Amino acid sequence: MDRTSISQEYLLLVLDKNGYIPPMRREESNAGLTAACFMDLLLNEIITVNKKQITVTDDLPQELAYLTPIYTYLKEKNRSVSKMMTDYAAGVRLKPLMTEIGEAMAADGMVSKGEGGLFGTKVTYFPDKSRKEELLAHIKSAAADQSKMTAHDMALIFLLQKTKNLNQYFSKYEREQWKTVWKDIKKDPQNKQLSKMIDELNDWITVVLAAVLMYI
Repeated sequence: MDRTSISQEYLLLVLDKNGYIPPMRREESNAGLTAACFMDLLLNEIITVNKKQITVTDDLPQELAYLTPIYTYLKEKNRSVSKMMTDYAAGVRLKPLMTEIGEAMAADGMVSKGEGGLFGTKVTYFPDKSRKEELLAHIKSAAADQSKMTAHDMALIFLLQKTKNLNQYFSKYEREQWKTVWKDIKKDPQNKQLSKMIDELNDWITVVLAAVLMYI
């Protein structure tokens, strides 16, 4: 299958059939989307992280142009990961970023655009059912077999799990398979740096959610 970015694939799986992020998981899902954008920039070596401080080290490629809002924000000055997570997941910056990602997905056929909201004035993005099913089949296969797992898949599945969006797609048996594969991946010395980053990401998302939920 043709793969896109972690942020696009994450949003495709998080959106429901009506083009909305389910309210009961909205805060977690917003944090997850911010983290997905961060992982796209990190795995494409556009940013580096040293002592939890983010530094932009390369230009944003055209295929990731929809990440311009967060890229520009990070390029203004060095930011900590926790500051980035809070500013986006719990702030007003996320909406224009989500719109950029949604428009790029619509252009690629991953979603279709429609109108929603109380007065039909809000643009919504309806996931393409076949693309969603194809992506789900792929990540389920990867989650059951370490040899098929990539850094991209690892980050995507982790973010779905952390933001409570995985259970709707994975059966109890499939979740147990994923736990076993994840343990094996973390034991592999070749994955040491990535697994350390994901563990830290887990902590940052937890901190952001704790801060957001205090005001709900």
